[in-house]
Amino acid sequence: MLKRQFQAQELATLLEDFTQKKASGRVKIAPKNKNGSREKDYTLVFNNGEIVYGGSKIPPRDDFVKMVLQSINPDISPVAIKFATEKSTNPSSIREVLHNLVRIRVITWEQVETYVRKQTLSALEYMLPHSGTLECSDTAECDLCFGKDCHGLNWSNLIENLHQRQEKWDALTPTIPSADSIPCIVTQALPQIKESAVRQHLEKWVDGKRSITEIAQQLEKDPLTVARSYFNWVQMGLITFDTQTVVEYHNRPTVLSVDDSPVVQATMKRILSDRYNLLLASNAVDALNLLNQNEVSLLLLDLTMPDIDGLDMCRTLRSIPKFHELPIIMVTARDGFVNKMKGQIAGTNRYLTKPFDSEKLLSVVSEFVNSGNP
Repeated sequence: MLKRQFQAQELATLLEDFTQKKASGRVKIAPKNKNGSREKDYTLVFNNGEIVYGGSKIPPRDDFVKMVLQSINPDISPVAIKFATEKSTNPSSIREVLHNLVRIRVITWEQVETYVRKQTLSALEYMLPHSGTLECSDTAECDLCFGKDCHGLNWSNLIENLHQRQEKWDALTPTIPSADSIPCIVTQALPQIKESAVRQHLEKWVDGKRSITEIAQQLEKDPLTVARSYFNWVQMGLITFDTQTVVEYHNRPTVLSVDDSPVVQATMKRILSDRYNLLLASNAVDALNLLNQNEVSLLLLDLTMPDIDGLDMCRTLRSIPKFHELPIIMVTARDGFVNKMKGQIAGTNRYLTKPFDSEKLLSVVSEFVNSGNP
């Protein structure tokens, strides 16, 4: 069994390596939060380089089947479930039971894949920005795969899905700065809540201590789904967030991060969003629009982007009088004297090498935002 530690943002590279090697087996991941404390463990199962399960520990066969069916259709007949289970010859095979349910047209493989994709994306979204510990085993103890061809979830498609989820999270900003935000009940609003389910949820889960992610984990729900409900409750005046109000948010210094990696952007959001008004862009065009529309105090710029080289974008910005004094930090995996010299010639103020920890990022950002361009 291989065990190793990984830095923030490094996990995506390690997992991509598994896919390229067409690895099969189980990967147990123990991420750490920004304070360095160990968080909930997660498990990914690979089959021939594709992920076929992502979530907490792999549940027993019958429990997993129940969770899938509850998600697809809670009203599925127990008779059908009993039939599919009894027809299974392997007591530990998840795929065999699901195959029997597909064969009698109770569910489809597409529905099963959609459920697993949602679970996996939620797990990846939380894990990828963090540092932590990774354990690999060649034995998976899970035979799940989808369709007649027994395929899994494609890594490139998952990364694209994470991009789309990031856009949905951005739509909740600044009301909900991030998944790490902590909701608080507006006490005087409780007597006005007519729906008992809403009142019970708020009284049980919203205690001013747990973040959206922590609440979602305990509810075994997607944090984005929970956040959308909380967004509506903020609009109704039922809850607020203790990290900031909308007014405070707009009074904070604005930092723009330009990077086409959803992993890097999630890391930036996790580390910076509770201190700064953080704007995100995945390409140069969107970045220029945001720069022209907002008073940006600092630009974090990826060196390698699909549409333009970061150095070229830096030169372009320096040619515009408005951005002569804008602090620009080049974020890159390329270290070395030559690259740093190229950055200085192009007009960057500092190089920040990936992967970086939260303390380093906060220190550099604070230096430029609070002190100006040194």
